[in-house]
Amino acid sequence: MDNFRIDLLKHLAGSIVVKEHRLRYQKEQFDRFVTSSRVPGLKSKSQSLREFARSYALLIETLTESSHNGKCPKIEANYDDYAEQTIKPLNATIFYYFFGANKAGRTWA
Repeated sequence: MDNFRIDLLKHLAGSIVVKEHRLRYQKEQFDRFVTSSRVPGLKSKSQSLREFARSYALLIETLTESSHNGKCPKIEANYDDYAEQTIKPLNATIFYYFFGANKAGRTWA
């Protein structure tokens, strides 16, 4: 049973790529495998497959949140004093206009 569990965790870690995770996907997958092999909730032999899947999904979400220091990776202005800060997101469009355009584009950026 333990060999099957380890093989399943290897398969899941190698097959799932979490795009919201900040680390390069090979590193993220390896770290997830190492962590998942140590999580007590995934070692229980008495749990159902549904409980195992929920525990694994929770692990993925927790590791993704921790890679962003507990903040949502999908929110550009994600800091404590949100209302007091000026939001200046740097995205590909702004980068293009600032570095690749003429003077008017730089002014706009």
